[in-house]
Amino acid sequence: MEPIVQFTKDRRNFWAELNQTREQGIPKMWKSVFPEASNINFHTLLEANQYNAAISNKDEIIKGSAHLPGVEMDPIVKPYHLEFQENYQRIDTETIFNASFFFSFSDGHHSVHIHRDYETVLLIQGYGEVVFVTANEDNTKKEVHHLKTGDAIFIPRLYGHKSVPMGPRVTLSLGANPAKAMHTTNFMNKVPNQSVSPYN
Repeated sequence: MEPIVQFTKDRRNFWAELNQTREQGIPKMWKSVFPEASNINFHTLLEANQYNAAISNKDEIIKGSAHLPGVEMDPIVKPYHLEFQENYQRIDTETIFNASFFFSFSDGHHSVHIHRDYETVLLIQGYGEVVFVTANEDNTKKEVHHLKTGDAIFIPRLYGHKSVPMGPRVTLSLGANPAKAMHTTNFMNKVPNQSVSPYN
């Protein structure tokens, strides 16, 4: 548990900026804020997939998926996940936290359209490089963010975005879901063009 305390201390300014960004409802990228993120790699991905497959009979990689959900308790992921929970200032009913891996085996694997997710996400880049395109509500303002190992981008709930892998990559996604949105159909239907699929 000691590394979590050290991470938090070193990133105090980062978390303050992230929470301010969340209040403003805009995305923001930080360079080299997670230097230890080289441990988010294909070895970590395969170990997490093996564990999930052993207990659920669902092998996401064999299925051809580019998304591995439910990795919160993986020993590599857990410090990142706990630090996110301890430092992110949740808004309203954001009480459902999760961790996932998004991955690509080539620059042509898993590049998709601009979409909007129910959850707020912090994406930490591990192995490889990926570009995220973000877009405001009416798509009049688009920004391009090039992430390398150790970089991170924060994307508020329902803010448009898409990923463009530059080659093989593994990205850790830390999410905060509003319980109300996850359980109330009317609330979920208030905002058009939302995505319910894992596209990061």
